[in-house]
Amino acid sequence: MPSKSILVGITGGIGSGKSLVSRMLIDSGYPVLDADSISKDLVNSDPKIKSSLIKEFGELTYKENKLNAKYLSDKVFGDEKKLKTLNSITHPIIIRKIEDLSAELTLKNKIVFVESALIFEADFEDIFDYLILIYTDTDKRIERVMERDKVSKKEVLKRIDSQITDDEKKGLVDFVIQNNSTEDELKKKIEFVTMILRSININKKDSEV
Repeated sequence: MPSKSILVGITGGIGSGKSLVSRMLIDSGYPVLDADSISKDLVNSDPKIKSSLIKEFGELTYKENKLNAKYLSDKVFGDEKKLKTLNSITHPIIIRKIEDLSAELTLKNKIVFVESALIFEADFEDIFDYLILIYTDTDKRIERVMERDKVSKKEVLKRIDSQITDDEKKGLVDFVIQNNSTEDELKKKIEFVTMILRSININKKDSEV
């Protein structure tokens, strides 16, 4: 990665508002890689992932050559051992793809963002120069996911329990953006953080001249 570029990870629990933050950054002209989209593409296209998942979780893991997400979710969420197995199959290939794509983007951009709920769970925080946590109260997160995914509170809590808590992540990141208010307030907080990152980038470049 060129020294003039900064790679920034955006993380946070399910329903915290990471995707909204990413859209705001894209609207401001920043490149943002969506790890979730990359993951969804790879589980449907990578032959190694597909064969390993079928071998481990059965033929029903894929339906009409597409991942049967409901079936797989029911299998792994709530079962720590099966979730670890799933992650051991998918994470190394997904992380490699993210590294390749981000390396390309940093050749032409001073700041590149990667949105991923599982930066710490997948153990790839070390590839980033800085980390941002989007923090939202649990009740708000549950409400958002229930509405968005049309699932029960119990299902949402299962997903939340499969992730490291946001309180734990607070001590591991460089910036915490609270997302408990309005979109306008969120946008102001993002603008403030990007201003700091731009300043860091300029100072970093000056120190290397």
